[in-house]
Parts: sequence; C-alpha cells; structure tokens
Amino acid sequence: MELETIDLIGWLATTFVIVSFLINNMLWLRFVNFIGAILWLCYGIIDLSYSIIFLNVVIVSIQLFKIFSLMKRKN
Repeated sequence: MELETIDLIGWLATTFVIVSFLINNMLWLRFVNFIGAILWLCYGIIDLSYSIIFLNVVIVSIQLFKIFSLMKRKN
C-alpha cells in the first residue's frame, strides 16, 4: 500500500502534534505544535474539510501569538 501525499501530510501533522505534548520547553512546544497545525491546515485545504481548516487557522493564530509573546518576554 502506497501512501498518497495527503496521507503523508496527515501522518506528519499527527506526529508533530503528538511530539509537542512531550516537550517541556514552552517555546519549543508552541513551535512544534505550530508546525503540526500548519500541516493539518494543508491537509484540510487539500481535502476541502472546512472544519479542519477553521480549527487549524485558529490554532496557528494562537500559536503565533503565543510564540511572539514568549519571544518578546525573553528579550
């Protein structure tokens, strides 16, 4: 069985989100989860799944806000 591109994106997204739960450093957790959300967003766009698109636009926005807040606080 050969993985299609959409399946590969979905599995990569899943891997990044799962790994993000294992990270203790908040900045890295946000960044890894951000990558997972971007991949899930791509998956949703390819699959035309509006609920996945909406959820991951929200998650990407929150993660970007949190990443910038954490970086600003560090400086």
